[in-house]
Amino acid sequence: MKENKKAILDILKKKSKKDGKFENLVLNLALQKIDSDNFEFDGEAVYTADKKRLVYYMNHDASFTIPEGVEIIGEMAFRGKKQLSHVIIPSTVKEIEHDAFYDCDELDNIYIPASVKAIRAYAFAECDKLKKITFAGTPDKLSRHTFDDCDQLHDIIVPAGSSKFFRKELHFIDGDTDFLVLEVPGKDSKEPSKNKKDEKVSEKKTNAEKKEKTSEKKADLEKKEKTSEKKTVEENAEKKETSEKKNNKAKKQSFMTWQNCSRYLEILPESEYYLYYLKQKYVYVIWRRH
Repeated sequence: MKENKKAILDILKKKSKKDGKFENLVLNLALQKIDSDNFEFDGEAVYTADKKRLVYYMNHDASFTIPEGVEIIGEMAFRGKKQLSHVIIPSTVKEIEHDAFYDCDELDNIYIPASVKAIRAYAFAECDKLKKITFAGTPDKLSRHTFDDCDQLHDIIVPAGSSKFFRKELHFIDGDTDFLVLEVPGKDSKEPSKNKKDEKVSEKKTNAEKKEKTSEKKADLEKKEKTSEKKTVEENAEKKETSEKKNNKAKKQSFMTWQNCSRYLEILPESEYYLYYLKQKYVYVIWRRH
């Protein structure tokens, strides 16, 4: 049923009992956030004309199921609904705005679907009996003030591998015993058998690739060892050749020196004479006396 702002406020006045003024104020504030004057009212809650935004919950029942198709739970949509003890959030909801469930004292357990990507400040603040919250997924934005003054909140259940994100966003200190961020495997981690088969095939491929890489490394090492052996053999051969050449040169030089010495002995007089010849670490001394 389509209604404008004035009609919705009149309906609220008729439904309200004790806290009519407070509810009227909250509804006025919620309606002022929206530019349009066309709303949808189904007898329980007020929505935008396209029913993608829940503007305000009008009733005082203990439980409420948010209809499929709602994408935004608006600011102060359930604020001060103290009789509300159970609410079902559908998988179409993407955002929970500021103060959406503020001061809902009877709420004790909330399940947030994986579709929710943003939870604004004080969305569940001042919920006195709230003890447990289960996150089916990891939101992109989570205000540190989301659960302010929820004195009995102890268990925050999150998907596996996401506890660091939640502790960081909520500014929980390591070793804080007031809150337990517990990881549990979610639906995303339970893959069908086909995915398991794919994983086995991929593991086999990776193992085969590893074996190929190891064989290639072994071949490279063998090649390097062979080339190093060849280099050492060639170097040793070169050393031998150079040493042999040096020895031959030394022999020739020594032979020539002794020949020269014999010539000098014939030329020198018959008196005492000394010939000292120093060459390549050898000392040749020729001494003759009559």
